[in-house]
Amino acid sequence: MSSRAFDKTAYVVVCRDGPQGDAVRAAYTPQHMQYIETVLGDLNVAGPLYDDAAQKPIGSLYCLHTSSLARAREIIENDPYHRHGAFASVEYFPHLPAAGKYIGGKIW
Repeated sequence: MSSRAFDKTAYVVVCRDGPQGDAVRAAYTPQHMQYIETVLGDLNVAGPLYDDAAQKPIGSLYCLHTSSLARAREIIENDPYHRHGAFASVEYFPHLPAAGKYIGGKIW
């Protein structure tokens, strides 16, 4: 194990679209993209979730670089998709980025 102390450095947020998801995405994608550019420093990775056929967005996934639930909520709640009602549910999970490409290898 690494000498680095265990540190929750991320939140994974799973947002599932509601009945208005398609309409909100169609109307607010440019504003959503502009907003995402303002929070790039807080993102490890983010993007849409698709149906089984990989054709239709059904939600969004955010891997946030923050150890604060308050900051994670602030990021999501200020997203135009959230503000305009695209999401029927939003789930927040503390996460430790332990291995993979986006962290540059592994922590042990």
